[in-house]
Amino acid sequence: MKTALKKIIKISILFLIICIVLGLLVFGYYYIKISNKYGALVFDKDKLISATSYAEILDNNDNVISNASIDGRKTISIDQIPQHTLDAFIAIEDQNFYKHNGINYKRILKSLIVNIKSGYAKEGASTISQQLIKNTHLDNEKTFERKLKEFFLTKKLEKSFTKDEILETYLNVIYFGNSCFGIENASNFYFDKSTSDLDIAESAMLAGIIKSPKLYSPILNPQNCIKRRNLVLNQMQKCNFITKGQEENEMQKEILLSNNTLNNSIERTTLSYTAQKLNLDEKELINSNLKIKTYINKQIQSFIDNINLDIFRYDDNMPEYAIIVENNTNGGIEAIRTSSSVNIEDMHREPASCLKPFLVYAPNFEDGKINLLTKIDDSPIDINGFKPKNAGNKYKGKISIKEAISNSSNVCATKLLSYYGINKAKKFAEKFGFEFSKQDNHLALALGSLYNGCDLLTLTNAYATIANAGAIPNVSFIDSIKGTNDLLLFKNEKSDKQVLSQETAFLITQALQNCSKYGTGKKLKNYSNFVASKTGTNGAQNSDKNTDAYCISYSKDYTICVWMGVKNYDMPLMPQNYNGGNQPAIISKQIWEFLKPNKTFDIPQNIIQLNIDKINYEKNGTVKLATTDTQDRYIIKEYFNKKYAPTLYADTFNQNITPSIDVIVDKRNVKISFETKDSTTYYLHRIKDNVDSIIDTVTAKDKEYTYEDKDLQPNFYEYYVVAKKDNELKSKSIKVLIK
Repeated sequence: MKTALKKIIKISILFLIICIVLGLLVFGYYYIKISNKYGALVFDKDKLISATSYAEILDNNDNVISNASIDGRKTISIDQIPQHTLDAFIAIEDQNFYKHNGINYKRILKSLIVNIKSGYAKEGASTISQQLIKNTHLDNEKTFERKLKEFFLTKKLEKSFTKDEILETYLNVIYFGNSCFGIENASNFYFDKSTSDLDIAESAMLAGIIKSPKLYSPILNPQNCIKRRNLVLNQMQKCNFITKGQEENEMQKEILLSNNTLNNSIERTTLSYTAQKLNLDEKELINSNLKIKTYINKQIQSFIDNINLDIFRYDDNMPEYAIIVENNTNGGIEAIRTSSSVNIEDMHREPASCLKPFLVYAPNFEDGKINLLTKIDDSPIDINGFKPKNAGNKYKGKISIKEAISNSSNVCATKLLSYYGINKAKKFAEKFGFEFSKQDNHLALALGSLYNGCDLLTLTNAYATIANAGAIPNVSFIDSIKGTNDLLLFKNEKSDKQVLSQETAFLITQALQNCSKYGTGKKLKNYSNFVASKTGTNGAQNSDKNTDAYCISYSKDYTICVWMGVKNYDMPLMPQNYNGGNQPAIISKQIWEFLKPNKTFDIPQNIIQLNIDKINYEKNGTVKLATTDTQDRYIIKEYFNKKYAPTLYADTFNQNITPSIDVIVDKRNVKISFETKDSTTYYLHRIKDNVDSIIDTVTAKDKEYTYEDKDLQPNFYEYYVVAKKDNELKSKSIKVLIK
């Protein structure tokens, strides 16, 4: 047993030695190879700073919108940088910077142990010198050869420059997010001041950003940014760069950003979207020499950028906002403007009433359960304890589906959802990109109450789908991305996936055009022949104030989404008059005035317009066809899906409205009687001595009418009645003799 064990140990040791030797041989091979390739390299400080990688952002006509690069970057010398600023970066990035020769072997070993224990790459071990090499001389490939290059070049760097020169260069080339390369650019962008004027908390914030510029962005993720800043401050205290009292004091400071952070929606959104598509972080993206062609329309974008939004301040507060213009055919975002902290891809909000067309009305239209004239009772209800309220507690009784949609009735939407079924409705809405959680199993969904909300792009694209006759576009900021040598890395392909029938899309558009004309979107009434709209408002719980206001409108060519709201609920809520039909609709109107829509929506082949009997509809609430006898003023013209169109005729005008008259003569008095019909006017005529005169006029409702002609003189008299309902119909005359 012992002999066998010794044999196993000897074999294991031999195997380990062989592995080590092979590893050294591989390392030596790559080291010699890289040494031969880079051995003659002489470092030049200017070369380190003058890196030329960039991400070029183009509009839809290939004009350059911006170059996200380090060209034209401001630099600053180390003797102008406060010591506490230098200390912040050293504390969080490389505490032994002034002690090692470029490679921190102890830190490498420590991070290796930590990563093995955690099962993933939890800690990095790159020194400031290594990061400088990686950011200025190497690509983003995560390979063994690239790591060896980094090792070799770092050693050369340390021999060529002093520690202060390396730190100064590092701070002038490192990426701080929002296309800010170098600390002087970052300081100007975030704080509108020079690096030399940074305080301890501001320095710690900038030092914290560089690990992940998006994750720790003070614009997009302020809470993460504060946590990371406080970690830097804690590390500074542990390194004895600041006292415990200073640490506690600096942690209490708010992050006060400059106005520079407000006006970079296009670049910020484009870079974020591109990084997501290529699975890169923003820093790697900018170092990849990309050409990013967007769908941005320069004219539309310029107009939106110049809309004055300051007029919508309330109590010195400016609501958060987002404006999106999408091309309905290709899904391209042709213009975008957001407030600084809004990332429209990541931000999820409850869509309020804007969800109704997709969750409630579209599935019911699709299954033929409703048409535009279907009557529904808009009166208060209680369904198992759920009591939806209409805006302003206004209820209209029996109304049409068309009116329920255009006035955004919460009661009617809730009823229809309960009739159709929550699970079926959710499955239908998912076709438009909406996502539901397990908590979304209640009738409040009809009012847009989603547990996880939805992002603004999904919401905008859903309406673009209706405008696009039910075919869902591939919504995208990016048309294409090209790399080195014009290598195509991404192309947004046009979608032709039909998720809604053309007929239902058209009928919903009819209702939403009515919303623009008479309903909650009536600020767009001047364009209602060409523009459909839907508004939505979220009220705050236990308050009369609001958190979200939407106006989403579309023409045949474009969909416009305007959102205003309170992103963080700790800021002052919007007043009650900040709702979807007000401020967002005003902004939408301005954009439509610029776009000048003039195309009507196409009528699908299976949509037919029918004449509906108005009298029967108003009296009985049923949708029946008018007959050839029905006068025009008693006809409602409406569109229907041919598959579910009404086929029964109303009998309102099938009856002869010409009355038969009865006459009773009593000495010198004549009593005349006849039956009257609803909505018909009757003229009683008397002829005496060849003179025809009207002796009475009556409009009655389905009852007998009697008239007494008294104290007549002896003569021959003739009576007849003319019934008037568009056309005059004369009854047979009756002659009497008074002696």
